[in-house]
Amino acid sequence: MSTHPLLIDNVAFAKKNERLAGELPLQSFARLTELLQSIASVQTTNSNAAEQISRSQPAVRYVLQGETDAVGQHYLHLAINTDLCTICQRCMGAMPLKLNLNFNYLIGDVNVNDVEASDIEGSDDLDLQQASLEMDVIALIEDEIIMAMPIAPIHDDDCGAIISQSGDKANPFAVLKGLIKP
Repeated sequence: MSTHPLLIDNVAFAKKNERLAGELPLQSFARLTELLQSIASVQTTNSNAAEQISRSQPAVRYVLQGETDAVGQHYLHLAINTDLCTICQRCMGAMPLKLNLNFNYLIGDVNVNDVEASDIEGSDDLDLQQASLEMDVIALIEDEIIMAMPIAPIHDDDCGAIISQSGDKANPFAVLKGLIKP
């Protein structure tokens, strides 16, 4: 499914205190769906896990709000809510992943040598967003979801059947035990 990019002039959007809200199907995010499909294709002993993943891919809900403060700085506030399904790395079963994300961006033309810009980049409260006449909102949402996903997701509770390898292998260091003198 091909989705056209959702482009905004982020400075004008913030100046007008505009708001953009909606739902996008998961297929709108090519890199994210590719990542989830590669997770689903991981060797699973439960064939229903991949089936559950493909059936439970809901839409991504978002709200983008522009703002300009009293000193003329432009901000974007982004809220993302979605329910994804990944593979638990402990039991290799399907694992729901609920994401409720909030981001605050300061928009501006920033020079790499600008001291204030480096202060903002080190801040946990604000991210820096380059001023753009054609900022792709879908790409921004997709980037934030991908970065928020855990690298190795595991269930919070105990997993059902844990997959383990046979313990019949000989210890490779057992030979060294005979070298120790009492």
